Amino acid sequence: MKHLASFLAAAILIAGVYVYQFGLPSIAGLPGQTAGVSQETARSGAANAQGQPARRAAAGGPGTGGPGPGGRGRAQGATYVTTAAVVMQPYADEYSAIGTGVAQKSVTLISEVSGQIRDVLFKGTPFVSKGDLLIQLDDTSERINVEIAKANLVKAQDSLERYQALQKVNSGVVPQVTIKEAEAALAIAKGNLALAEEAVKDLAIRAPIDGRLGLTEFETGDYLSSGSKIAEINNTDTILVNFELPERAISILKLGMPVRAITLSKPGQVFGGEITAFDSVIDEATRTITVRAEIDNPEGLLWPGMTFTIHLEEVSEPVASIPAMAMTWTREGTRVWVEDGGRVQPVPVVFRKRIDDTIWVEGDLKPGTKVVVDGVHKLRPGLQVLVAGPASGDNTASLETWQGDQAAGGQVARARLAQVVPPDGTVQETAGPKDADTVR
Repeated sequence: MKHLASFLAAAILIAGVYVYQFGLPSIAGLPGQTAGVSQETARSGAANAQGQPARRAAAGGPGTGGPGPGGRGRAQGATYVTTAAVVMQPYADEYSAIGTGVAQKSVTLISEVSGQIRDVLFKGTPFVSKGDLLIQLDDTSERINVEIAKANLVKAQDSLERYQALQKVNSGVVPQVTIKEAEAALAIAKGNLALAEEAVKDLAIRAPIDGRLGLTEFETGDYLSSGSKIAEINNTDTILVNFELPERAISILKLGMPVRAITLSKPGQVFGGEITAFDSVIDEATRTITVRAEIDNPEGLLWPGMTFTIHLEEVSEPVASIPAMAMTWTREGTRVWVEDGGRVQPVPVVFRKRIDDTIWVEGDLKPGTKVVVDGVHKLRPGLQVLVAGPASGDNTASLETWQGDQAAGGQVARARLAQVVPPDGTVQETAGPKDADTVR
C-alpha cells in the first residue's frame, strides 16, 4: 500500500505539470465543448490569417495580395503636407515715434534799454509782422537830443563852408589847419546826430519776425528795465518735430523722406511733412538716433508744444513672400522646404520682414515655387509627399482646406489618399483620424 500511494502521488504530479505546460487536450467526443473550442480557434486563425498579411503590407514587407519588399513605393513612404506658392511683392518698412512740436522760428523779445512804457500796441493782436511796433517807451529826452544834434550839425556845416569860401578869396587868410578842424567838427556832429536818432529807435520795440505773439505782463506806465523779457514770437508756418528712431532705421533714413503726422489735438486729420535733418551719432544709452521733420502748417492749425505721432515708411523692391509657417530655424540658419514633383528639398533663405502671418525672405525662390506650409517638422531632403489642397496653388484655400480636414477628423485626407493609392485595402487604414498628417 505504501508503494501504491507513492506511485499515485507521482502520477498526479506529472499530470499536473503536463496540464500546466500544455493545457487540456481536445476531446472530439465531448458535445458542445469541442465545438466551442473549435469555433473560437477557427475565428482566431481567420483573423490572424487576414490581419497578418495586411499588417505586413502596411509595413512594406511581403504579404498576401500585397507588393514585395518596399511596399507600394510613393504612397507608403509619402507624408501629407500643404503648400503655398511664392509671391513676389514689395513690403513697407514702417516706423512710428512720438515727438513734440516746436516753431520753425522762435524769438524772445528782450528790452535793450530802460524806460517807462508809453504805449503797448500789440494786445489783442495774435499775429504780427516783421517791423510792427509793439511797445513804445518814453523818448522825450532822446528826441530833444536829436534836435540838439541836428543844430550842432548845421553849425559845423556852416563853419566849414565859411572857411572854405575865405580860402578861395585869399589862401593865406585861413590856415589849412583851421579847415581840417572844421571838417572834423562836421563829422563829429553827424555822428552825434546818428547816435541820438538810434537812441530814439531803441525806445521803439518792434517785431523782429512774422509770427504768433505770446503773452506779456507789461502795461502802459510800467517801468521796463534793460534785459527784461517782454514776450515770445513764434513763426508757425512750419512746425519742427524731433523724435527718436531705433538704430535699425538708419538704412532707410534720407533727407526729404516723406512723413505723416497726427496729433490728439486734431483727431482725424493727417499732416504731411518731410525729414530735414538727423543726428550724426547713435545714442549709446538708448540705441536710437534723433530725427527732425518739418510739418507743413499753412492754416496755422498746429501749435508749438503739441505732441505728434510721426509715421514714416519705405517700400522695398519686390521680394519673395510666403506664409510665416513655411520658414524653419536650424543650426545652419533659416530655410524653407520646396516641393517639386512630389519630393521636397530644403532651400536656405534670409529673413527680411514679417507682417501678420506673411514673411518676406531672400533666397533661391522663384514666383510660383511651392513651399511646404504645414508638416515641415516631418520632412527630410528627398522625402516623398502628398500635397493637400487645390491644384491651382491657392495658398489660402490649401491651408483652409487642410485645417478643415483636420477639424473633421482626417476623413477628407483619407478620401484624397484613396484617390492616389489603389483601393486594395493594404494601406487605407494604417493611420487613424488623429494621424491624418502623418505617414500613409
